[in-house]
Amino acid sequence: MTTLAGRVALVTGASRGIGAETAVVLARYGADVAVNYVRAKDRAEEVFRRIQALGRRAYPVQADVADGEAVKRMVKEVKQTLGPITILVNNAGHNPTHSIMEMSEADWDWVLDLNLKSYLLCTQAVLPDMLEQQEGRIINITSISGQRGGLSCDVDYSAAKAGIMGFTRALSRWAAPRGVLVNAVAPGYIGTEHLHDVVSPERLAQLVDTVPLKRLGTSEEVGEVVAFLAGPGGSYIVGEVISVNGGVHIA
Repeated sequence: MTTLAGRVALVTGASRGIGAETAVVLARYGADVAVNYVRAKDRAEEVFRRIQALGRRAYPVQADVADGEAVKRMVKEVKQTLGPITILVNNAGHNPTHSIMEMSEADWDWVLDLNLKSYLLCTQAVLPDMLEQQEGRIINITSISGQRGGLSCDVDYSAAKAGIMGFTRALSRWAAPRGVLVNAVAPGYIGTEHLHDVVSPERLAQLVDTVPLKRLGTSEEVGEVVAFLAGPGGSYIVGEVISVNGGVHIA
């Protein structure tokens, strides 16, 4: 069943991993999707082609989402190309996995800007149209690291992801009466390229053993939860953080 027909989604950090698969899942359910990227133009265009193959409109749009002026330009371009944004998926982020004794003040600022400030900037840019229409969905991608702390003392990334949860709850209280529903999704161990790049096979096997389902999650599984929150099924869900972690919290 097509549940997102007529909706326009912007997914930040959508050239790979969770962002890319979320963009494709949203298109599968009928949305037209703007695919944000910073440097990986070729990969964003690959996602663009996958969305087009589903019969939906797509638009690859370059912007550093930690730059307020770049975000404003991006949202203006998407509106001109696809129409007003009714679904925002704040996903862009990166975890350099350096520990507290290794990080500099500049490292901290960069991680917080990308993983937290960008959510504010993108939200501020799309809210005017959502408020005018009294309709919109904002889904913020946080992490299990924000819920219980990262595994490598990556306090910058964990702090940013915890901040996203507070940001989600505070914004949802203000936005829900105005027709804009805000929620968050907290993935656990998802089998992205980044995870395989930074975690050794031995350590990965140990992590999987802590998951009741005994496997890594997929980016598509995260995208399905995002699509649910963006669609009719999420119409009475406000300010929640939905964990997608294979049961790690009950292990």
